[in-house]
Amino acid sequence: MKKAKLLMKKRSTECETVFGQIKANQKFRRFHLRGSEKVGTEWGLLMLGYDFKQIARLS
Repeated sequence: MKKAKLLMKKRSTECETVFGQIKANQKFRRFHLRGSEKVGTEWGLLMLGYDFKQIARLS
């Protein structure tokens, strides 16, 4: 039981960090497009930008 709680605690922290950075650093608050396919594309571009920033920070 303790192991599961530790894993959940770690998971929630890591997940919140990504969304917090997107909202604060990229100033993203709402989707500009409508429709699930377009929102998925917009979200994919946001994640791509986030990943590139992480890669640039590590190298």
